[in-house]
Amino acid sequence: MLTTLSRRNLRNSTPLFTRIYGQSVEGRDLFVHGKGDLQGGTLLIGGLHGDERATILLLETFLEDYLRPASPPLGVATIPMANPDGYHRNSRYNANRVDLNRNCETNWSPASEEPPGPAPWSEPESRALRHLILEIQPSRIVSLHWALAEIDADGPQSTPLARAMWNALNEDERAPYRLRVWEDAPDEEPACTGSFGQWCGFGLRYPDGSAPATITLELPYDPLLPRPAVLPDDHLVTLAHSWATNAARYMSDVEKPIYKMLDAACGSL
Repeated sequence: MLTTLSRRNLRNSTPLFTRIYGQSVEGRDLFVHGKGDLQGGTLLIGGLHGDERATILLLETFLEDYLRPASPPLGVATIPMANPDGYHRNSRYNANRVDLNRNCETNWSPASEEPPGPAPWSEPESRALRHLILEIQPSRIVSLHWALAEIDADGPQSTPLARAMWNALNEDERAPYRLRVWEDAPDEEPACTGSFGQWCGFGLRYPDGSAPATITLELPYDPLLPRPAVLPDDHLVTLAHSWATNAARYMSDVEKPIYKMLDAACGSL
C-alpha cells in the first residue's frame, strides 16, 4: 500500500512493472517497482523504519517524476516501503518489534541498542529483501533514512558512488549534509551492528566476488541549517516536530537535493 500523503496517485500512472517480492509478519505484500533490466542495476530503498515517512514519500515521488518518464542507462528497482507493518503502526520496528536495520548478519549482536531479533534474518521482511538482492545482484544500493544528515558510504567500493552523489549538489545544497566515506576512518567500529548497510557494504559478496556500492542516505534533521560537526541531542525531536507540524514544507526543502543524488545513483556514473 502506498501512502495517502503522496502528491500523485501511482495507481493511476503505473510504472513499467510492479512485483511482490515477499510478505510482512502480518501478511502485507512487499512491493518492488522498477524499470529496465534489474540485473546489476540500482536498488533504492525507503521505509525500512516504518516511522521515517519522508523516505517513503521521496521514493514514491521519485518513482513517478523520474523513473517513469526517464530511460536510465541501468535498470532501477525501487522499494518505497520495506516495512509496511511498521508504517501502519507509525513505528520504527516491524510487527515483531524488531528493528529490521539491526537484523542482518554482518556484525549482528543480541546486545544491540535497538532490538535486533532473536537471530540474523529472523524477520520475513529482511529475509525477503536479502533474497531479492541475491537474485538481482544490484551494483548500487541506496537506502534512505533520517536524520543523521549524511551520505554514508559502506565499504571502500562505495566511495565513487558517494562522491558522485555529493558532487551532484551545489554548495548550498551540500550544507545540511556531510560526506562520510570509509577511507576517512577505516578502523572505526561499525556504528550499527547488524545494519543493512553493514551487510551490503562489508558482508555481501556476489558469486564473482564483487560487492555492491552501498550508500546510507540520511535526510537532514533541519534542511535549512548547515550540518554541525556534532548533531544536537534533540535532532530527532526537531525532525519529528517539523514533520508533525508541516510535512509538506519539509518535503519541499529536501526533495530537490535528494532527487539530484538519486539521479546520480541511477545513471551518472
